[in-house]
Amino acid sequence: MNRLQFLRGNYKGGSAVRPPWSITENAFVDACDRCDRCIKSCHLKIIKRGSAGFPEIDFSKGGCDFCMACAQSCPTDAIQLTTANRDHPWHNVASINNKCLSERGVVCRSCGEICEMRAIRFRLAVGGSAHIELNTADCNGCGECVSLCPVNAIEIKPLDTTSGVNPS
Repeated sequence: MNRLQFLRGNYKGGSAVRPPWSITENAFVDACDRCDRCIKSCHLKIIKRGSAGFPEIDFSKGGCDFCMACAQSCPTDAIQLTTANRDHPWHNVASINNKCLSERGVVCRSCGEICEMRAIRFRLAVGGSAHIELNTADCNGCGECVSLCPVNAIEIKPLDTTSGVNPS
């Protein structure tokens, strides 16, 4: 958690999910001039003006289709699309917490049905309930599953801090 997050009451910490192909957070904040071109170029309207006016992804509106419009519209190279990173827009993946309905015995598979990468699957257990399984190696972090979850059990987080399935 940084000082700004503390002063604004964001005690969860963590930083916002920046548009795909964004440079590191500190470099992004230094480079981005908050021109809103990436926000205006997003045909899915999932990029919004966030904290201090910097762009961030709002997965509650849907997922990213990695159309590259945000990167192509950035005049400051805060979002850098290169041949080296073209197929790896970011290092974010889904994280599923213990609010997941399937882990509570309720039939819900909306996230698995929408996942194009097939990173979210369900394994039948004794008694007929299905347990959710998230393969972070297959997840591209598009966030399509986030807006569909009826209990907000899914977040998009940086790969190194996610725990995948966290059933209780």
